[in-house]
Amino acid sequence: METIEVRITNLIKALRKKRHYSQAEVAESLAVPLRTYQSWEREYASNIANLERIGQLYGISLESLVCLAAGDDQNDLERISFPSNDCVDAIFSGATEKHLAIQYQHLFNSNLPLSEQIANCIRDAYFSRSMEGRIKQTERSKGLEQRVAAILELPLDHVRVVQTGAIQFQVMKEMILGYHGAAWLQEIAAHHDRFSVGISNGYTIARIMDHLERGEASNFQFFPLNFTMTPADFSITATSLISSFRYRNEGRCSRANPITEPEVYSAMQLADAVIMGIGTFRTEGLYSRMIRATLGSKRLGEIINGGAIGDLNYYLLNRDGEIIHVPDLVGEMGSESHAALIKAVSLDVISNKANHGCKTIIAAAGAHKASQVSIAFKHKYANHLLIDSSLAEALLK
Repeated sequence: METIEVRITNLIKALRKKRHYSQAEVAESLAVPLRTYQSWEREYASNIANLERIGQLYGISLESLVCLAAGDDQNDLERISFPSNDCVDAIFSGATEKHLAIQYQHLFNSNLPLSEQIANCIRDAYFSRSMEGRIKQTERSKGLEQRVAAILELPLDHVRVVQTGAIQFQVMKEMILGYHGAAWLQEIAAHHDRFSVGISNGYTIARIMDHLERGEASNFQFFPLNFTMTPADFSITATSLISSFRYRNEGRCSRANPITEPEVYSAMQLADAVIMGIGTFRTEGLYSRMIRATLGSKRLGEIINGGAIGDLNYYLLNRDGEIIHVPDLVGEMGSESHAALIKAVSLDVISNKANHGCKTIIAAAGAHKASQVSIAFKHKYANHLLIDSSLAEALLK
């Protein structure tokens, strides 16, 4: 007779497949390492709180989830109706959280904060591809591209601005930017037999990688710009994203370090392009959670109070664009230090590549990142820019 642990394992696997999610997509939604989630589908041995989080992702109460796992009727799963994505049109039209809560209250009835429920609803539509047509209909803004290129003193073909209109939600802006970013990379790589790209971490870069199908991007070779050696090894770290691209649809587990530090340096010398996300401490994000999980909330507060306003490839930057060195957090890749939780290619190396013609791209969405983007280009850490219209308009102000 099957144990309850085996039944839970089978159930969460069936729920994921019913929603057409990959293991990596569920891991990202739950903000757990991919390897952790994969272990749950092999033999669930985690705590009840994590099971409740899985239920919340699918809109199922913990009590209902346990009853499903314990029941004998295998048809119970077929009677589960997942939240619909009827509100996607409203989101594209600029609906606010308040509007969605009133107009589509039947979709948002779990104990999660409303913002998280809306984000999950958007992810449902995205990962099931039901909004793919809408995303592909979005367009670039040539007028904003000209104006942003002028203020940053960049050639016009070095800037892409994607029109996100009245959309209020960051997660949706990143999804739209991902589609256009993948198209831009493929356009740049079209005349290369081999196109080597270094990538950093981030949600926008994860969405770009979603749209790079291996068959259509067979000339791409990716390498990581950083290694994270923290317990909070999220599924959107550079190494996990590269492994997901390599082994997509093959069911292989993401490896922590696909290549070594010396190999990264060699790849960096030959890189045709580099693409980086840019972080901010103005809102709670991946980096804030990683620091809190590894060094504690007090240390995070000390870092922010010490002048850090954001990061580029994990290096903390202040308002003047100077690097704030935090040895226990970030160490330069190739250095002898083993104390740092993160090892990253230095910004000097990246800047040097940018100044010698390597296409060094910053990809970012959201007006709240304007000051960090301005700082990055003032210090010539990059020479190409992929942003959404809300960020472009903030830069122009």
